[in-house]
This record gives sequence, structure tokens and C-alpha cells, in this order.
Amino acid sequence: MRSAIICHGDCDGVISAFLYIKHYLRDSYPRNVDMIFTQPWRAHLDMKKLSEGVNELIMLDIALNHDVIKRLTDIISPSVRVTVIDHHVSSGDFINDLMRMGVKIIWSKATSTPRLMFEKLRPAINPYEEFLIGVADVCEGAEAQDEKTSRVADLIKLSIARDPGDLRYLKHLIKLMLKGQDLSSNEEVIQRANVAKWLLNKLIKIMEGRAILINDYLIATLTIFESRIFAGLLGIATTELSKVMKSDVILIREEEDKIVVTVRSLKKRALGICKEIAERLNGKYGGHAEAASATLSRSPLEEVQLKVIEVIRNARRLNPR
Repeated sequence: MRSAIICHGDCDGVISAFLYIKHYLRDSYPRNVDMIFTQPWRAHLDMKKLSEGVNELIMLDIALNHDVIKRLTDIISPSVRVTVIDHHVSSGDFINDLMRMGVKIIWSKATSTPRLMFEKLRPAINPYEEFLIGVADVCEGAEAQDEKTSRVADLIKLSIARDPGDLRYLKHLIKLMLKGQDLSSNEEVIQRANVAKWLLNKLIKIMEGRAILINDYLIATLTIFESRIFAGLLGIATTELSKVMKSDVILIREEEDKIVVTVRSLKKRALGICKEIAERLNGKYGGHAEAASATLSRSPLEEVQLKVIEVIRNARRLNPR
């Protein structure tokens, strides 16, 4: 039997993959398990990478949208079973669609996908796995209970952000976890995180310097060239700026074929404002009350910024979901 895992290429996505492999695919990995790391906005595109002969598809920590659902209709067959495990609030809108398709669904508003797996699947975990579940929670915005949890969460987030498309490194992290190794003392993890930290500080200064305040939202923009330079650090920087400035932050950035709006909200308005922006500008959205994003068609950056400002000014009440 050949399995495939498609997971979010971030901290809690990688830890989710580790937990699933450890408890349910240990005898098959890596020989009979395909690994695909993706981002929610492009998951439907990366799903095309599934190889022939896959009998089982496991989707971990992927915020669902209409494109993903459409792609699943092409994949599901009597010979391919699909399991979706996810904690994104916005994925709840697609649960009924998945049920009609015969997909096995594990979904709830948990702190992180690893936490959801522990609560719903109840695997017999050891202290190392329990620690990493706590790390995943912190990566998703929970308060750290101790200094080591906070440090490892930062190391994983930053080391991945250094080059989020590095498949070798993401697999390397899972290998380290399967061996039960201390990530806080691993030379490659530390080195990559240190470089990312330096870039992160530069990015935060750029965003802070050009941010404008509209209706208690800080709004900043990045050009396509800046998006390329800072790549995987964009979400982390938006979160850190929100904490430093004690304000909700909206980052609007250009990419090759789209505009991405990233929102971090201390008042739990992120998903609501992304929904408003996506509906107003004919885009897609997903995420959580505290952290969400909207993906829009490519338009001039200044034009999108003005439209986002208009949405913010016209928004009367954005209730957390």
C-alpha cells in the first residue's frame, strides 16, 4: 500500500506529519510514503504532484477552500481513501462537502493540528511527543509554558522560514523528530534560524517604517521584490509587529501572479476582515480569528491598498468566529 501526506509546510504542519508517521505509518515511511509540503493557497496545485498508485491520501493542517475541494473530487475513487485532519476555523465551511464525498474528517477548533490529533485520535504519546505538541501550540499563537518550549518553537518557525520550499530540510526535521533528537541543540536548525532572525528584524523595521494607521489597523505593503527576499518570514513578521505595536496588522504584498493580504489580530478579527476583503475583491480567504489571509488576483499594489482601506473604513462590526 502506498500513502501520500500533503501537509502545511510550517511548524505545526511538520509536527503533524511527524506524529501521523510515528503512530500510523511507521512501517511504511519513507519507502512507501510520498511527502508533499505546501501552503494553503497553493495546496490544490501541489495536489497534482500525487504519484500514480497512491492508495491513501492524508491531508494535514491544510485550510480548505473551494479549489482544494474541487481537486479532491478528481482524486477520490474506490481505490483511494482520503483523510483530512485540520484545525483551521475556515475549514468548517467545507465539512458537509467532505462528508458527502466520503472523506474521513477530523476537524475542530483546536489550538493546533497536533493538539487536535492528540485530542481526537488519542495516540499513546511519550514525553517528547507531548513536548512537540506544546511547541506546535506556541507556533500557532498560544502562550509558552516554559522557556524551552518557546525556544524550540522559535527555532522551528525561523529555520523553516529561511527557505520554506526546501523539501530536504522539512524531511530532515521529521527525521530528527522520529529519532527523538533535541532540536534546540541541532547545528543546522540553529544556523538556519539565526540567519532567518537577522532577516526578520530587517523586515519588521521595513514594515514598521511604512505602516499607516486606519481604524486601529496598521496597514503595510511590500513589493514583489521584497516578498521574494523575505519569503517565508512574512507571516512571522506580521505577528511580531502586531505584538510589538499592540495593534492589529494588515500586510498587503505582491507576488508573481497574485496579491496576498495577511492579517494578525489581537482582537480576533483576522478571519472576519479577510472574509470581507475576499468578498469585496473577489478573492479567497482562510485561517483563524487571530491569524488569517486573503488571496486576490494580481492588481496594482496601490489600488489594492486603497480598496483594503475602504473595506476597513466601511466595516461596522467584525465578530470573531
